[in-house]
Amino acid sequence: MEIKQYISQNQCSYFNTKTQINIFFTVPKLNPAIYEMLINKGYRRSGIIFYKNICPDCNGCMPIRVSTQNFSPSNSQKRVFKKNQNIKIVCENVKFDEEAFELYKKYCNYRHSSEKDKSVYIEFLIKSPIITQMMRYYVDEKLVGTGWIDILPDSVSSVYFIFDPDYSKRSLGVFSVLKEIELAKKLNKSWLQLGFWIHDNQKMSYKNLYKPHQLLINDVWQ
Repeated sequence: MEIKQYISQNQCSYFNTKTQINIFFTVPKLNPAIYEMLINKGYRRSGIIFYKNICPDCNGCMPIRVSTQNFSPSNSQKRVFKKNQNIKIVCENVKFDEEAFELYKKYCNYRHSSEKDKSVYIEFLIKSPIITQMMRYYVDEKLVGTGWIDILPDSVSSVYFIFDPDYSKRSLGVFSVLKEIELAKKLNKSWLQLGFWIHDNQKMSYKNLYKPHQLLINDVWQ
């Protein structure tokens, strides 16, 4: 199968004063092993779009992965884990349902001050060219969080996580990463892929708090 790649240029999603340049392609289906190989070259995916940042004057977005077999939680991470022991987690293959969609809209209003319509949600999180699962987090039968993960040969790739703002004091974002690491280890995967770590962006800088981890620098994990 021949894949054509394209280049896009837009305002950077993380730094308002910078321009973001991506190389990207779209495919309806992709072998998970190929995607894992692409991740090791700096690619990520959004729906069926696979992209890599090629910004010439910036290397602010650095892929990061956590060693699942050697992971050691910090004291604060241990406290978050303990605080959320009453949460029930259900894993299932990705699908559309109104419960998760309503939570997504509530999360977007809280985090981005905007409401996304159903088509955006489906294109971003429901359409997947590989094996994707949803991790659903419940408190007393109420859905309070949902995470999307890709299952790859030697890693689990964290796609996105949403939570109910009414439960923000529970640090569900931290808890979700801890549970994804736990799941990846249970599946005998070596790594949890966390996407891009961005030192100067508060929303993305937290990722290096999970240790030990590696950064992809010049296509080499180190």
